[in-house]
This record gives sequence, structure tokens and C-alpha cells, in this order.
Amino acid sequence: MIIAISAWIAASILSVVLLKWFMTRTRIAAVAIILVLVWQFIPRPLMFFTGLDQPYPNYLFKKDIWELVSISLIIFIIWITIFFASYFLFIQRPLPIGRLLPKVQKENIGIILLIIAFITTLIGVFSTGLLILNVGSIGSFMYQVKVGKVFAGYYVVREISVSGAIFSGIALLYFEKKYRLSEKKKRSRIVIWLTIILFTTNLAFNYFWGNRFNIAMLFGALGIGWHFYINRISFIKAILILFIAASILQSLKILRTENFGDVLFKDIKSTQPFWTDISSSLHMSQFDSFMLAFRDAGRVFPYRDGKDFVNGLLAFIPRTIYPDKETFHVGGWFRRVYEPERINGWPITTIGDWYINFGYWGLLFGSLLSAFVASIFDSRYQDIKKSYWQAGVGPPIAFLIFDGGVDPGFIQSIVLVVFPIYVLAIILNHFGKRKDHKAFG
Repeated sequence: MIIAISAWIAASILSVVLLKWFMTRTRIAAVAIILVLVWQFIPRPLMFFTGLDQPYPNYLFKKDIWELVSISLIIFIIWITIFFASYFLFIQRPLPIGRLLPKVQKENIGIILLIIAFITTLIGVFSTGLLILNVGSIGSFMYQVKVGKVFAGYYVVREISVSGAIFSGIALLYFEKKYRLSEKKKRSRIVIWLTIILFTTNLAFNYFWGNRFNIAMLFGALGIGWHFYINRISFIKAILILFIAASILQSLKILRTENFGDVLFKDIKSTQPFWTDISSSLHMSQFDSFMLAFRDAGRVFPYRDGKDFVNGLLAFIPRTIYPDKETFHVGGWFRRVYEPERINGWPITTIGDWYINFGYWGLLFGSLLSAFVASIFDSRYQDIKKSYWQAGVGPPIAFLIFDGGVDPGFIQSIVLVVFPIYVLAIILNHFGKRKDHKAFG
């Protein structure tokens, strides 16, 4: 246990140092990667040390818990150390392909931006709303999405609301900045509240798909953009906001469970201990799954030999053409290794994805590739403190496509998240020379 605690302390200190280094230099992709990994690897072991909880599922862990905790934290330290060292080298001379990422130079685009955000939100509401009407209620829809998997081929509809949230967030930052510089604050404030309503609406319709991950990522991304472009958020405020956000996300899970109960006409209550339930709900239990995957890969089950990354590349083929294609989400397959009858999965973190596919070489290559891609991204979005576009676009792209690094679904995330932003950039660059209407600051 002493070695495990020492590894945890070292991992925590290194994480803080790296986060401060990346934040000071506004390296948003690197910040997103480290934050996600810290959330997955740091809080959970602390629950074990303090006796608040045990690894889940407990029956699969015996006397090797502290050894697994120690090794897992050491792997985490090695991963982020390689990531930082290679990122530092790559960022010195990033490849010019970063220029392919969408960028807008024009400033006077307020009314166009607001209209596009409104239309995108409306399309998302209408599309998801039709699906909800087909099954009768929001609760039934959420149940069919999460449990029945009836809408497995319709997730692209959910992405419309993701784009709507990103566009609304850009508009919020744009008008908030103008509000602070404008003398006509009353009129500007009305527009700001409209963007907040649009942003919240898009998050709500993401939730109707049973998805809380996108909500957390989009909200966190907006906070990063606000911190750099509008007003610095102190460390204490950030911790308070994080606590409130985690409480809201947990409440949304409880509400979702109650909706499932209404559909099934029975009360559904979690049988898990309190802290296990919280950890599972907020994705912290991925640390437990990583320990299990690291211990059993190559022993209980063979290495995947890149199969999950191939599945990620095949994700673009419609199921009407390739009905038997496998998902690139590793968690579902991984849980069925131990509990074949289960539907929901045990995600094992991006580090775990690389390990069960390629072993130790996967850890090295995964961290190098993540650093390489992140450096290209950050070379494109260096002016987040000065540009509404970079503040509104950079963080959500980074948080949504980097789930702790480059994972099996990275390419699909690029297309689903970045392509709509390309379309927005083309439109804004075309209309950018026009002046905003007076009512918009």
C-alpha cells in the first residue's frame, strides 16, 4: 500500500505541474488530454486508500489490489511523461497540416452566427423530437437508446445538438465580449441570454439521448474558453464549479433511472455502494477496469492486435451496407469477457485501449501519437486569449475528440465534430465583412 500511495502522490504532483505548464501556454488539446486522464486515474485510488470504496467488481479483485493500483499509476506516470516529452519536441516545429483545421479571421459576424446557432438548434430539436414522438415519451426514448439499443444507427442525429451547443457556445463568448466592451449593455445582454438558452437546449437534447458525457465535455470546454477569452476563473471557483457540475451529472443519472422505472412500471434502485455508484456514473471507475484489463490481457483474453482501431476506421460504413460491423467502443466487449449477458460496458481508458490492442508497445506508440496530434492541433489554436473563434471552437473540439488521447474512435470524432465547424467557418468567412446589426452590439 505504501508503494501505491507513493505512486499516487507522484502522479498527482506530476499532473499538477504539467497542467500548469500547458495552461500557462494555452495548449488546449494537451490540457484536455491531461484533465481527462487525471479524472480517470487520480480520484479513484484515493477512495481505496481512505477505505471509502473497493475496486469494482470486487469479486474479480483479490489480494493483488495494491500491486495493481501501484502498477496502474506508474503506467499513468510513464504515459503522461512520454506525452509531455514528445509534445515538447513536436510543438517546436509542428507540421503545417494544422492549417487544415477550421479558422475564422472575421470579427463582425454576430447576427450570422446567432442565426446559424438558432437554426442548428431547431434542427436538432425537431429531429430528436420526431424520434421521441415515435416512441411516446422522453423516458421511453431514453430507455430504447440506452437499453433497447433501438436507435443504434441514429446517433448522428444526436450530433446535430452537439454542433448546436458548440455554435451556441461560440455565440455566447462572442456576444459576452462585445457586451463588456459595448455601451448598449441592455440590448447585448438580451442576446447573451438567448445564446445561453440555445446552449442549454442543446445540452438537454443530448441528455434525452441518455448521454451525459457530451454535456460534461461541452460545459467544461465552455469554461476553458471563458477562462481564457472572457475572464479568468480562479482555482477555488473552478473546484466549486466542478463539484456543482458533478452533482448535476449524478442527479441526471438518477433522473434517467427514474424514467426507466416509469417505462418498466417498477422502481429501479442501484444496488451498488454509494461511492461505487458515483464513480461508475462519473466515469472514475474506468481506473478499476484499466487495472483488470492490464492484469488479464494476454492471459485471460488475447491481445486485440489493433482490431478496435480497425473497427473505428470502419465506423463510417452505414449498417445498411455492413450490418455486422463491430463497434469500436471497447468497454462493451471487455465487460462481456467476464459477464457475457451484460449490455452496458466497462470502458478501460484510452491508455487501456492501446494496451489491450498492442501491449506495452501500444503504451509507447499511443502516447507518442497523442502528443503528435495534440501538438498539431495546438499549433493552430494559439490565440485563444484574443479570438472568439479560437476560444469557442478550440476547447470543444479538443475535449470531444481527445478522450485522454487518440483512441479507436478518434477519426470518427474528427468527422462528426469538425466537419460541421468547417461548414460554419466557410459561412462566417463569406459573410464576415458585413457589419453586425446595431442591436447586437
